[in-house]
Amino acid sequence: MSQEIASALRWAQGQFDSISDSARLDAELLLAHCLQKPRSYLYSWPEQELPTSVHSEFEILVAQRLKPTPLAYLLVSREFYSLEFKISPVALIPRPETELLVDTTLQLCAGLQRPRILEMGTGTGIISIVLLKEKPDIDLVTTDISKACLELATTNARIHQVSLHCLQSDWYQALTALPGFDLIVSNPPYIAANDPYLSQGDLPAEPLLALTPGKTGLESIEKIVAGAPQHLNPGGYLIFEHGYDQAEAVEALLTTTGFTNIQNLLDDNQLPRVSLGQLPY
Repeated sequence: MSQEIASALRWAQGQFDSISDSARLDAELLLAHCLQKPRSYLYSWPEQELPTSVHSEFEILVAQRLKPTPLAYLLVSREFYSLEFKISPVALIPRPETELLVDTTLQLCAGLQRPRILEMGTGTGIISIVLLKEKPDIDLVTTDISKACLELATTNARIHQVSLHCLQSDWYQALTALPGFDLIVSNPPYIAANDPYLSQGDLPAEPLLALTPGKTGLESIEKIVAGAPQHLNPGGYLIFEHGYDQAEAVEALLTTTGFTNIQNLLDDNQLPRVSLGQLPY
């Protein structure tokens, strides 16, 4: 049975009202994806009849969204730093807060000639790829424990025409033979395992390994901080994202490990989101 664009959108919006704060937008993005048209097409042709194949695909995606499946996984893409990246359920969906991590890393390496950078836990590859796009002269190594994530990151790198040096590694495990780095950057898992936030919204559909490292939420950060001095050059920086309520604990870890010039930076919501420290010369 055929259906007009306008009525299909009304139906989908009604379905999404109970699971999404952006029900209308979700419906529009999914239908535009099925039609392979921009969202503006939906407004220009609201009375256009949907082809049967498109209507069937739309119904399938609506049903998947209701599970709920994150919109980004259904659209197979997500914008980050004004670039489109391929998205897959093997990796965490990029968040806008992580742009602060990228901005700060670029500021730290701005005056360095061919800085060596290590990104750990790359997921979709967004951080490494943006760094290479913004500063092509960097010497960058990208790691993840997941082979599937590294394959996704490599695909995204190919789309954006940069080359990634990827290593499968459990944090520093596979890096012992490499020269030191000027910067180590990471967006690690940092949500406590018993945090009720993990069961809310779309989060249950995202990979648990990328969200929580264990009971306290600090387990991965502790490993990253503890291992950094052996892999940073003198004067090098460690910079990473963390939970809004972890700034004090993170500062204590950096201080105890011997880092100086420790800073905590606020995201656009004025919440502590990124910390950094410098290894003494």
